[in-house]
Amino acid sequence: MKTLNQVKNIIDLEPISLEIEDLDFLRDLAQKHNIQYFNARFTKGKATQIALLKGITKSANTGIGKGFSIMTFKDGGYGFAAGQAFSKDAIEDTFVQSANLAKWSSQFSREKYSIHPTSSLKDAFTISPKKPIYNIDPDEKVNLLLEIEKEAYFDPKIVSTNVNYSDNEYEQLIFNNFNRFVRIKNSGIFFILQAIAKDAHRQEGYHISRGGNGGYEILEGARGTGRESAENSLELLHSKPAPQGVHDLIMDHHLTGTFIHEAFGHAAEADSVIAGESILANKLNSPVGNELVSIIDDGTLEKEFGFIPYDDEGTPSQKTSIVDKGILVNYLHSLETASKMDVKPTGNGRAAGFSVIPQVRMTNTYLKPGDSSLDEMISEMQKGVLGIGWKYGYTDPITGDFTFKLSKAYLIENGEKTQVLRDAAISGVTLEVLQRISLISNKFTQDTGYCGKGGQSIPVGSGGPHTWIKDMVFGGQ
Repeated sequence: MKTLNQVKNIIDLEPISLEIEDLDFLRDLAQKHNIQYFNARFTKGKATQIALLKGITKSANTGIGKGFSIMTFKDGGYGFAAGQAFSKDAIEDTFVQSANLAKWSSQFSREKYSIHPTSSLKDAFTISPKKPIYNIDPDEKVNLLLEIEKEAYFDPKIVSTNVNYSDNEYEQLIFNNFNRFVRIKNSGIFFILQAIAKDAHRQEGYHISRGGNGGYEILEGARGTGRESAENSLELLHSKPAPQGVHDLIMDHHLTGTFIHEAFGHAAEADSVIAGESILANKLNSPVGNELVSIIDDGTLEKEFGFIPYDDEGTPSQKTSIVDKGILVNYLHSLETASKMDVKPTGNGRAAGFSVIPQVRMTNTYLKPGDSSLDEMISEMQKGVLGIGWKYGYTDPITGDFTFKLSKAYLIENGEKTQVLRDAAISGVTLEVLQRISLISNKFTQDTGYCGKGGQSIPVGSGGPHTWIKDMVFGGQ
């Protein structure tokens, strides 16, 4: 059985050697098969996953992946096929399979439209980490994770911890018949740590996630996460049940980001709008919140987890204003949805890997900061709740109904935090809540995580400032 260090020596991959001249024949194939649009994606990657439980390495896996896919379009119908070998014969066979599927599916398309051409573009992006991930021995990663996890055990009431870590390094090549040729080399890290505290009366847990695009420096910068998670768990041992009823709420940046991403952001994805599954359908250029509300999706933020230099259709990422001072000004678009709505794509056609089709997805989505400080907001609140983070939730983009369970909260009385709270849950209707925002803080933070949609999970950022919402509905135990 090989050790992780032995495995490291066999996982190196050669760069993708394909160039434009190697793929130009696809345009000839497209003409031959009457294909109006195609998008070919080639990927090679390496990944490591490590899981720890109570100071013991539960599992550690390192592996490689390689493959490509070709999506084709004709008269409203799509075809999609994937392969593995990067030879001309394999690529041609895969193209023909995809083209035949596009022709077949076009027979059943109720809507005939075309994909609007984009300009010719050739570019390459390579991230420059301070410490490339695969220059680091896997055993060194395990040892640092164990060190971070061990930080939690400064108090005997901490009875358990668990850590899940993943990293990846990949190269992607994108080529389409609009003469777009993009090469991307990127790497990133994500991990989540939970500490569980127990006393004679209660058991409480608290998790913290860290991540970003770059190298090993991301994990090195996460020292202190174990202790932070443990301190929150220990504090919750002294908590009281959250009050039920209607109360003013100050959301922290984690909770603000979750609300903006889950309750609003998915409704701004144009495929949902077109499908009639969004509260934002037919609301473009109309008020969806009060004038304090401005919402951005920005894939160009290189240090954030949702950063992409280009989406999986070769469209450059951009900073997209979704809501400007309460007015809905843009949806998020792929090439398909932009073509259907006769607008420019926004660089939000994203896929979880080469073997699945791009969907309209967010990147880094956030509420813009305001003018208040958190201290000012708390001092002005006579009675209410400061909500911290979230555990899980539910949203319905069709109706706007949402429910979120908070990680923890504080009771605020007469301008001061007086009691830590547990089991707080908030619910409401998205567009009504956006009208009840009364103050927004001037400090802004992004969070890291993975977002699921249509069976695909991709890295995203979400965040914002502290946000005061009037008359939020609370439930408890």
